[in-house]
Amino acid sequence: MQVQIKIEQCEKPYCVIHAAVETDGIKQLAEKIASMDASGKSAVVSGWDGDFCIQVKTQQILRIYSLDKKVYLECETEKEPLLLKMRLYEFEELADRCGWTDFIRISNTDIVNLSKVQKFDMSFSGVVKVIYGDERFAIVSRRYMNKIKDRILMRK
Repeated sequence: MQVQIKIEQCEKPYCVIHAAVETDGIKQLAEKIASMDASGKSAVVSGWDGDFCIQVKTQQILRIYSLDKKVYLECETEKEPLLLKMRLYEFEELADRCGWTDFIRISNTDIVNLSKVQKFDMSFSGVVKVIYGDERFAIVSRRYMNKIKDRILMRK
């Protein structure tokens, strides 16, 4: 297979595959490329719905949370949360290794995707409510309050 890299001004890297016919191999190649981020690392997480493993792109994840000693992920494409077969700290380490900088822990039980946050409600008495998606929200614990404020106010 011939490969060519062309450097030009563009907002985000993109890939075009030229082929005479669309074969299964070309489809698999396109899916593999689509599941990568700009650094070439995988940008997909596996969530479980019963016996079905569902591949979720990181940009579709709204929130990762733990409930009853299990970890779930909420995403835009699925109505019900998917079971994530890893601990919250393991997801944090994975996100750090893969450079997924949009994910931030807001409590002992929640990690949110900041790119999916619609607004931060700071009207409660010192409590920050993170609103994402259709009337979905999570509460920032006091332990993580300064971290969140530093991140959203872009201060160090």
